[in-house]
Amino acid sequence: MAEIKITQKRNNSTEITISGELTIYCAMEFYQQHLQAIKLKALTILNLSGIDEIDTAGIQLLIMLFKEINKQQSQCQLNSVSNVLQEYSNIFRLEHYFTLHNPHDESLDKTSSKGEEK
Repeated sequence: MAEIKITQKRNNSTEITISGELTIYCAMEFYQQHLQAIKLKALTILNLSGIDEIDTAGIQLLIMLFKEINKQQSQCQLNSVSNVLQEYSNIFRLEHYFTLHNPHDESLDKTSSKGEEK
């Protein structure tokens, strides 16, 4: 079962940490409890290093989360990705979704999942 922690920070950011199993067995519950009514601040920080099992339903949920971040015009900062998620991303060529943000690289341009500059 996936665990999610959503923290609204005072610095106008939302931090989302997802861990555990993100699979078809918990997809509907995860969506209904966490994604359906999520409210995001100007910056959304994602920590995905705790995901230890994922399938296509889990990937769909994460992509839906990215779309919701864009819809709410929040900037997405991906801070950590688990090995399982990284392997899945490489196999299915999803690197454009799961590329880590390097806060020390000031030349890094932010792009949305549609490839548009923000």
